Amino acid sequence: EPPKLFGINWRDPVPFYYLTLFMAAFFLWAVFHCSRSPFGLGIQAIRDNPRRMRALGYHVGWHRITAYFFSGLIAGTAGVLLVWFNGRISPGSIGVEVVIDILVIAVVGGIRSPIGPFLGAIVFVLLENFAIDLIDRERFNTVIGLVFLLVVLFSPDGLLGLWNRIYPKIRFRRSVRTNGGRTQWDNSVSSG
Repeated sequence: EPPKLFGINWRDPVPFYYLTLFMAAFFLWAVFHCSRSPFGLGIQAIRDNPRRMRALGYHVGWHRITAYFFSGLIAGTAGVLLVWFNGRISPGSIGVEVVIDILVIAVVGGIRSPIGPFLGAIVFVLLENFAIDLIDRERFNTVIGLVFLLVVLFSPDGLLGLWNRIYPKIRFRRSVRTNGGRTQWDNSVSSG
């Protein structure tokens, strides 16, 4: 039974939704803040080249253990919220299917940015809710598998990486159209 803080039953869907939303926003903020801190930049550099970081004097093992601690804290909080909502836990609560879904969500959204898994979760939930109207429930995993393969083949950095590659091109085309088809250089030449 979850504790009743401020007289609120946290198993009710609406309070639990806002509690979960708050926790997700808090951890997203914390991960963004951490990823831009010297510690986070060190972790990213260790991911890319641990030998070089060790040669520069970083304690690679300590950084990795601390990163695992923070990721475990986030996962543990999610587990507590899951138990609060369901009211129970069993070995089947987190089976292989759930773990695969989490990995697919992260890869589809993009693992290079903290916002990528959130984007992947939104796409996953939208597909899960609306694709069932078009296809059988049993075929949902096939649709998710196809989306996963397309993302891995065409955008290894996920949907966020695809957006980061496409958006500058769209922005450039839009700025060229607003200048009457002229680039900034063309405008300076014609006015001089």
